[in-house]
Parts: sequence; structure tokens; C-alpha cells
Amino acid sequence: MNRRLKILISCYACSPYKGSEPGMGWNFVKGLSQHHEVHVITEKEKWEKDLLLFLEEHGITNIYFHFIRKKRNRRLRKLWPPSYYWYYKTWQKKAFQLAKELDGKENFDIIHQLNMVGYREPGYLWKIDKPFVWGPIGGLENSPLQLLPYIGFKGFVFFFYRNLYNSLQRNFLNRPKKAATRDRAFVIAATKGNQNRIKELWGVEADIICEVGQETNHTEMIVSSVKHRREEPLRIVWSGLHIPRKNLSLLLQALKNIKTPYELHILGKGEMTAKWKMIAHNLGIAENCKWYGWVERSKSLSIMQSGHVFCITSISDLTSSVTLEAISFGLPVICLDHCGFADIINENCGIKVPISNYTEVVTHFKEAIETLDFDENLRQRLSQGALERANDFSWNGKVEKLNKIYSDLLIS
Repeated sequence: MNRRLKILISCYACSPYKGSEPGMGWNFVKGLSQHHEVHVITEKEKWEKDLLLFLEEHGITNIYFHFIRKKRNRRLRKLWPPSYYWYYKTWQKKAFQLAKELDGKENFDIIHQLNMVGYREPGYLWKIDKPFVWGPIGGLENSPLQLLPYIGFKGFVFFFYRNLYNSLQRNFLNRPKKAATRDRAFVIAATKGNQNRIKELWGVEADIICEVGQETNHTEMIVSSVKHRREEPLRIVWSGLHIPRKNLSLLLQALKNIKTPYELHILGKGEMTAKWKMIAHNLGIAENCKWYGWVERSKSLSIMQSGHVFCITSISDLTSSVTLEAISFGLPVICLDHCGFADIINENCGIKVPISNYTEVVTHFKEAIETLDFDENLRQRLSQGALERANDFSWNGKVEKLNKIYSDLLIS
């Protein structure tokens, strides 16, 4: 798009110094500001200091931030976590009032509801009579029911009822459907699964732009991954929060009777750490497992770079940023054919394990690991494919897609 637009973005979480939602928000905002005049409504308490400091230090003058403080009740949130949405909804209402005032002054070309990415809260900016973009959004998919009994009692109960509650919400919440189906609106899905649900539930064709991007281009420095010599064990890397949905126990079960000499390098820490260590001990594989806990980013990247294969076992995620880190280091990825990582990983850079019954999933994970150990030529081809695939997820590429969406929406 050659035309410079005025864009208003609702970006509740936005920081150049953070990852996850605030990092995603910042990278989209920064990328769009290279082409357009960008006004951003964001939360004041958490992000104002970061943003003003960064703008001053880098002399950025073409992004205009408008801050609204969100009321918080941290004690109530500990007792009842969903209470977050009560205060978040109130913040969105305030953002709507501010957006109307700003539009009266600036006459925006496009209004974009960017984050948070969950579909439950589309805000209210879609009520303004301007071309409207919403997304990337996620959360519409349920977790595989057949895997839930194996993630621990707490995880089973939580995700069983989460699936039930999510099914009710995605079918009966009114505002998400209104936002998605209003005139001159365009919805962006974070994953293929969410794209399918958007079509099924709301009758809307959505484009896919995953919510994470390649922040550091390791592929400029790495031309090939570490070679796996036959005399050394296969170095398997797993990384993530140690919580039930990350499902490390699946990988531990797959390694129980594996024929391949291996080392499992486990990054992260959390409420499941002790239980997973006990599972590894009971399976007789504890001596093959190295638990790092939380380490500095430079060390975690070094561990990943020295690995031979990366495994993802999560049953509920959008597009984990660690997936992009793994392929940017040329690590072939073994993952479930589910969530956002199933969109990133293809036959050129990894192996996707189909969702079936638990025993079959464990067997397929085991077989995939053994295949990559026995066939170094295949592992090297997937490694090179991973390096090439990483280039498909640059932030510049995402902004180009957004520009195409804006252009199409304005001429429709």
C-alpha cells in the first residue's frame, strides 16, 4: 500500500521490553508506524513508563500513545481469576469513549482491535463507523479431550471445564459475533484451527496471521545446525512453563522404552516440576534428564542451539514463541498436530504427531524421535528446512499482510 493512513489501534498490552502479548502488540505497532500514522490506546499503569522511555531514547515521533489506567483488584483476582474480565471490560468501555473523541479530531482511515488476542473480549471500537479490523484472535479451540486424563488431576479438571465453558461462550457470546460480522469488518485468526472456528461459528472468512514473530534473525548467523554424530546421544530440548497444559509427561512416557541413546534438556520451572521429576524417576529415565529451571536468555538459547531436536507437547496454546526460536536455530521440531505450532511446522522442518488416543500419541512421539536419531540425512534436511521456514515469520512480513488487509478493506 502506497497511501499513508491514519490508524487507531486498541492495544491493551504494549511494551518494547517484554515478550508475549505486550511484545506482540509493540512489534505490530512499530511495524505499522513505518508506513502509517499510528495512534495507540494502551493501558497506563503497566506500559506507560516503558513506552515513553523507549520513544525518548530512540527519537520516535510518529507513534501517538493514549493511556488509560485499568482498575485492578489483585486480591479478588487471586480468589477468582475470571474477575480479570470484569475490569478489562470496563477498560474497553473507556477505550471506546476515548476512541470516539480521537476519531472526531483525527478522522481515522482504519480502526484495529489488536490485543489481547482472546476472542471473548472484542472491545467496543467496532461500533465506530469506520473500517474495522480485529485480530489476530485465538482461544476458540478446545483442548483434546482424549489427552486430558494424563496431564494430572488439577489439569484434567481445569481443562475439562474450560472446554465446556469455552464451548458455551463461543456459541452464545453476542459481542464477538457482532464485531466479526458488522459491515466493513475484517477478522484475523491466529491459527488455522481458529480460522475454521470463525467460519463455522460466525460465517466469516478470516485470514491467518500468527500472533508471534521472528524478533531475532538467528538464521543470518546460522547456516546449519549441530551435527549428530553416531557415538553421541541425541540431545532433545523441551522448554516452557511447568504447568499442566504444557504436558511434559507425554514426552517422558515416550522416552520410557526408546531405543535411542538420548539426553533430555528441560528448560523452565513451575508447579509441575516436582511431579514431572517424580514421573521421570518412576519411569527409570531420570539420569537422562537435565533440569535447568529458569536461566538467562543467552544460556537458554545456547542450550537450544546445541540441541539436535526440539519437542513441543502442549495441549493448549496459540503459537508459542519458543517454536520460532527452535526453528531459527535449525532444530527440527516434533509437536502435536494441534494449536498454532501445527501451522508453523510442516513436512520440511519437523514431524507433526496426529491427535488420537493417548497410547498412540506416545508411540508416535517415540517413533518420531527414533526416526530422527537413525536418519541423520533426514534430520539435516529438516534442520535446513527449519532455518528457511523461520524466515516466513518476520514481523515485516506480518505488517505487509496487514497492509494488504487494510487496502482491500478500504476499496471494498
